Amino acid sequence: MTLAAENLPPETAAEYLRLALPLMSQHRVPATPQNYAVWYGYVSGDKPELKAAVDRHLDAGEKFTAAVSEQLYREYIAEHDIAKVERVRKDLSAILMDVLASLNEAGHEANAFGDRIDGLVDRADHNPELSDIRNLLSALIEETRGMRAATDQMHSNFESKSKEIEELQQQLQRERQRAITDPLTGLLNRAALVDQLTAAVEEETGDPDVPAALIMIDIDHFKSINDNHGHLIGDRVIRFVAQVLQKNIKGKDCAARYGGEEFTVLLPETPTAGAVAVAETIRKAIAQAQLVRADNKAPLGQITVSAGVTSYQHGEDIMDFLNRADEAMYKSKREGRNRVSAI
Repeated sequence: MTLAAENLPPETAAEYLRLALPLMSQHRVPATPQNYAVWYGYVSGDKPELKAAVDRHLDAGEKFTAAVSEQLYREYIAEHDIAKVERVRKDLSAILMDVLASLNEAGHEANAFGDRIDGLVDRADHNPELSDIRNLLSALIEETRGMRAATDQMHSNFESKSKEIEELQQQLQRERQRAITDPLTGLLNRAALVDQLTAAVEEETGDPDVPAALIMIDIDHFKSINDNHGHLIGDRVIRFVAQVLQKNIKGKDCAARYGGEEFTVLLPETPTAGAVAVAETIRKAIAQAQLVRADNKAPLGQITVSAGVTSYQHGEDIMDFLNRADEAMYKSKREGRNRVSAI
């Protein structure tokens, strides 16, 4: 939940609770804190993208499986928390580095001071008249050695803390990767796709005459696959399509699961004709595959996809870019499926 939600009046929060729990029960969603955060965000309306995603699942009659709930949480809830933690981690790391640098400098100064004291003691050893001074200097050297030991311990402690920070950084990197990844396919999720689209159109690097191209792909008759073979087989088909996408992209290209059985491929600096060729290669690879059930080796029948291709128009909103690719994909659906259309 957002900070804004935490500051809601108790009666408003109670109303959201009253709305969320029956919906979770109706759709057989376990009442875990993670799932509650998703449905709280849905009924509160403070996360429009989350509400739209849940509504799509509801309209399609899809079950809110553990994988679906996990994806919704990571895509619309968790990634924002991770971003905040990562910012704190970076700040803390910078502070520790500054402190460690100061300690290093202090340690060097203490060592230099000790060396000077050692020199004085050595001179006092060869000058009996300075015996009293030697005793004083010996006491000073012991104090200096104690300071050295304390400084060494401080160095050791801070080195240990630095390692902990490094481990935390690696852990947060793993969490960040999970936050932008679709758990079923390993592709980017929808939120990560939007980030990639934004970067691709805002950087405006490369040839301005060859803007980014986008392919929208949807599995044909996917509901029938689920109805005839079950959702586990449906998930396997989704993973298979994702694997085909991954095999047919390279360089700066990226593939994402847009939602349900719908996918996108972003092709920076790719002419429309080139994007159509990539889409055709993907379509043919899927249509020619002969998938069978793992349990009884029965064939699943031909799996096909409909694809739409479009190119970015300078200055337009990325949602218009996405919608036009979606329109091109539905053009393929209307014209018979298992084809590629460009707009």
